[in-house]
Amino acid sequence: MSARTYEADAVVLRAIRYSEADTVMTLLTRERGRVAAIAKGARRPRSRLGGRLQPGVRARVTLAEGRGDLAVVRGADVIDAHAGLWVEGYRLLAAGCVLESVLRTIEEHEPGEEAFNLLCRTLALLARAAPRAAPPRLDPIVLGSQCKLLVVAGVFPMLGRCAVCGDDTPAVAFSARAGGALCRRCAGDAEFLDPAVSDALTGLVGRPLAEAPEACPPRAAQGVERVIAQVLREHLGVTLRSAAPL
Repeated sequence: MSARTYEADAVVLRAIRYSEADTVMTLLTRERGRVAAIAKGARRPRSRLGGRLQPGVRARVTLAEGRGDLAVVRGADVIDAHAGLWVEGYRLLAAGCVLESVLRTIEEHEPGEEAFNLLCRTLALLARAAPRAAPPRLDPIVLGSQCKLLVVAGVFPMLGRCAVCGDDTPAVAFSARAGGALCRRCAGDAEFLDPAVSDALTGLVGRPLAEAPEACPPRAAQGVERVIAQVLREHLGVTLRSAAPL
């Protein structure tokens, strides 16, 4: 293997049709973070790459560094197809929310084993998750993954004490710009923070992802989603298409 060709453990975040038969994709790799690559001829009937490089699939890929920004996919061996995602529409939509979150949050070529491991755990859980009555974007596993992703990105809000004065009295409001929860003295006209939402956010970060349904009851899900959206917009300039409008 040449110096410009390397192997990577990767999850496909996005795949876009390009030209007549190629696919341009975004991969999250364990070794090199987010990588853009092109799979030439992947959509031809006899190509062995097309079916192995769908969003949500984890594979061992061989990549060749090109002259431009795109690496070239030379080969791929599936490690985990997360097949359960493809047999249930709810699961597929939930996985799409998670993939978009990682795509928009993780910087290109920024190594991050924590984010890679988090994504793999999330997809494995969603691949066997039971559909819920609420929209997939409000699934506790989706919200738990997004909360932990904020921790990885270093932007999870302060909740245990007032983000402005540091007082540990019960918080009554939330401000992404201020950095988290606010006490009554510092709240001003900031948005009210439901204690159930604060407890859910703390539980989603502090407990294993598999316990997300116990950490985030249905009544808190929309509030948790709103806090996540505000933090992403304020600190990373990101608005998720899969999330409800603010």
